[in-house]
Amino acid sequence: MAVRAAVRFGIAWGLGLAALAGFHLGYVLPRERALAACRDETKTRTVRLEVLMNAKSPRQQEQLRTRQEELEQQYAAFVFRNEELSRLDFAIREIADKNGLADFSGRPLSGPASAGSTKLQRIAQRDLSLSFTGDFPSFLHFVNELERHQPVVFVNQFTLRGGLGKTAGLSYDMDCTVLYPAPGK
Repeated sequence: MAVRAAVRFGIAWGLGLAALAGFHLGYVLPRERALAACRDETKTRTVRLEVLMNAKSPRQQEQLRTRQEELEQQYAAFVFRNEELSRLDFAIREIADKNGLADFSGRPLSGPASAGSTKLQRIAQRDLSLSFTGDFPSFLHFVNELERHQPVVFVNQFTLRGGLGKTAGLSYDMDCTVLYPAPGK
C-alpha cells in the first residue's frame, strides 16, 4: 500500500513538473524574451533621444564641429584633391630629383581600381608606374619621402635590376597608388 502511494505521489510530481516545464517553455520564456527585447529597444531609443536633445546645445555642436574638422584633416592627409592630383607627377618628379634619381618617368596604370577586397565608393584609386635609375641609398630616401608625402602615396611593389657596367647603377620600377575623391560623389 505504501509503495502504491509513493508511486502515485511520484507520478503526480512528475506530471506536475512536466506541466510546469511546459508552461515555462511555452508561456513564460517567450514573454521574458519579448520583455528583454522591449527593454533593449527602449534603452536604444532613450540613448538616441539624449543624443538628439544634446545636439541642440552649443557645447555639443562645437564638439561635433571640432570632430568634423579632425576627420577632414585625416581625410586630407590620405586623399588627393583634384587640383593636387593634376600636379602629382610634378611633385613625384621633384622628390626624385631631390634624391638624385635619374631617367625618371611615370605613367598611370589602367585597369580596375580596388583596395584589396574593399569596394571603394566615395574615394577613387589611381595606380601609377614609376621608373628611374640611381643608387640604393637614394632609392631608400625616395621611397621614405614618397610615403611620408601628404597626401599619402602608397608604394605597392618595386623591382630593381642591376645596370650594365660598374657605373650604370640600378634601375627601378615601382607601382604606387594614390587616392582621390570619386567623380560624381
